[in-house]
Amino acid sequence: MSGKPSKLSFKGDKDKKKKKRKHHSVEKEERERASAGDQVWVRVDSLEDLIGPLFITHPSDPPVCLTVDEDDRFMAYPLPNLYDGNPEPIIMQQVFVGSRIVGSTDAFTLKSANGKYLSSDKFGVVECNSEAIGGQEEWRPTLTDAGVAFQSIHNKFIMIDEIAGGGVRVRADSDEVGFCETFRLYCQARFKYKPKTKKKSDHSGEVEIDQVKKFQSWGGGKVIQTKADGRELKKARTEGRLAETLLDRREKVKADRYCK
Repeated sequence: MSGKPSKLSFKGDKDKKKKKRKHHSVEKEERERASAGDQVWVRVDSLEDLIGPLFITHPSDPPVCLTVDEDDRFMAYPLPNLYDGNPEPIIMQQVFVGSRIVGSTDAFTLKSANGKYLSSDKFGVVECNSEAIGGQEEWRPTLTDAGVAFQSIHNKFIMIDEIAGGGVRVRADSDEVGFCETFRLYCQARFKYKPKTKKKSDHSGEVEIDQVKKFQSWGGGKVIQTKADGRELKKARTEGRLAETLLDRREKVKADRYCK
């Protein structure tokens, strides 16, 4: 990731005290509401959402989330509230940071809160204690209708394996994507990818050119339009009188034999 990383925040965290302004209470309430909305964890539904803090869960029995402890031991931690709306992490060790590998469009790394990278060897053993990025730390996510699957550099998928006694374990030796290989990922709303909307361009000038080509009897179809003319046409278009304004302009420059 490029640029200075944003500090991860959890819903309910108290903001740092700032100097109060008595006459800005309404603005303060609006900022607090916006801040609370940004802290909500929402479902990942595109590869771009995988850049930033992630909460990785799986609807196994019992439901679990991927986590590490203070000693970098990687595990699947029971998650009782997976089906109660959008779940969220309760400790930092349940949060991983996703990053796209430089020069790649579909290869990512997953870094724990301890600063170590998730990896898998050729035998499918999954760990989270790598301090540097190599081939075994690369993961290629696949979006499905149910969630996200992660494929290692060994072309194997990470999965949740339900074992006897109600326990689960994580390994990466699956050849196909199914229920066990499909995870539900969540990111904070403020990190969710928002496509840029294209600014609507004004086509008033193009309309005038079309009109000239259709009716003009001289000048070879040339149109001389100043900045002031452009603003006038744009205003007329907004007010719904573009056709009338174009007719006035044609009569003014005597470029149309039909508007006299």
